[in-house]
Amino acid sequence: MEAYCHRMGFPLERGDVVLCAVSGGVDSMALLHLLWRWSQWEDFALTAATFDHGLRETAAEDVDFVCSWCRERDIPVRTGRGDVPARVRETGETTEEAARVLRYAFLEDCAEVLGADWVATAHQAEDNAETVLLHLLRGSGLRGLGGIPPRRGKLIRPLLEVTRQELTVYARDNGVSWREDESNCDTAYTRNFVRHQVMPLLQERNPNLVSALGRTAESLRLDEECLSGLAQEQGALLLRQEPEGMSVSIDDLLDQPEAVALRLVQQMAETVRPGAVLPWEQRRRLLTLAAGEDPSAQCDLTAGLRGLRVYERLIVTEKKAADCKIEPVELAPEKAVVLSSLGLSVTCRVCICPERPEAGSLYLRPPEGALLLRPRQPGDRIQLPGQCRKRLKKLLIEQKIPRERREQCLVLEAEGQVVAVLGLGTDTNWISQPGSGAWQIMIQNQDRKERN
Repeated sequence: MEAYCHRMGFPLERGDVVLCAVSGGVDSMALLHLLWRWSQWEDFALTAATFDHGLRETAAEDVDFVCSWCRERDIPVRTGRGDVPARVRETGETTEEAARVLRYAFLEDCAEVLGADWVATAHQAEDNAETVLLHLLRGSGLRGLGGIPPRRGKLIRPLLEVTRQELTVYARDNGVSWREDESNCDTAYTRNFVRHQVMPLLQERNPNLVSALGRTAESLRLDEECLSGLAQEQGALLLRQEPEGMSVSIDDLLDQPEAVALRLVQQMAETVRPGAVLPWEQRRRLLTLAAGEDPSAQCDLTAGLRGLRVYERLIVTEKKAADCKIEPVELAPEKAVVLSSLGLSVTCRVCICPERPEAGSLYLRPPEGALLLRPRQPGDRIQLPGQCRKRLKKLLIEQKIPRERREQCLVLEAEGQVVAVLGLGTDTNWISQPGSGAWQIMIQNQDRKERN
């Protein structure tokens, strides 16, 4: 185990703080015993962490067992409890998924409190082989077929080259007791089905199946690391932060090898929503969006994300709640209107039109009657200086305003006409001349972020 840890880049050294995840089963109890012995000569700090998922009546007894075992050896232990069935009802996740999310959240909290350098889990060689088969059953790319990664940040798996039988023999030889989880025999869980029914059949044909799948996983993991590294390098050069999210030039994206392009769009999603993982078919859909002929196409993605084709660029952005529906509102002198969903405030005041207009202001000749601020409507037309009168929709398309922004376009209406479009300009017939009376419309950003 020590040699493996050094080879994988996480040597446990003097002064380190190590958190060991312990369920009470043979694998985790063997790992805890190994780390306890190692800590005695290497002098790193060891703490155990055990979690009750709220799934079994005997789970509390498992926690008590771990605590008692640690107490006899002066090993600090932290305990936690979650409600997996409640999370399943809330999120629709499978029981296995919900349990994993709650367990790792508990370990992260413990690690943060302790200031842990490493968090060790007892995944071993059979776990790794089963994981490869599970991903193969579900359909996966290199990331999934690479099996359980030896390390992910602080999270380490020191036992990935050790078999379950070796750990069982070690525990017996060293007087390490453990508890059996009765749910491990329930083949209703997919992993247990693979473990108890699929693996034995395959091992009849290849007794060395576990080590063979381990070698395959390591090879694919190295390929994945190489391709992801290339995508990271290209991402640093090509990806750009936009007000809406992350964007990339269509030409630059499609010039990449497809394996790199698929990882680039995944990188975009992770940047917008940390932890988001796009299924393979959604990453392919984004590339299809980029290669298509529609310059304003879009598609919904998982994790609350959306893909947008905005002319020559592809954007991954967060979905907006109801996409900022704005109700019409009347503007009056010395009255400010706050549009919190857009982060804007609009103020109207009576003034004399200056020779040099203030930035962010429109100067209109005073209307007869109400001045209305409202969303764009079908049929709206405007005549900007130096242009003929056009439908607003056509004008926005000519200006290459993205569809998302077109939906949020706001106009000023007076006397039944569109007199101005915020961010675009004022109708020729409504522009106030310097020195004459005017209504000044001031548009300000509440959040001080740049907006177009």
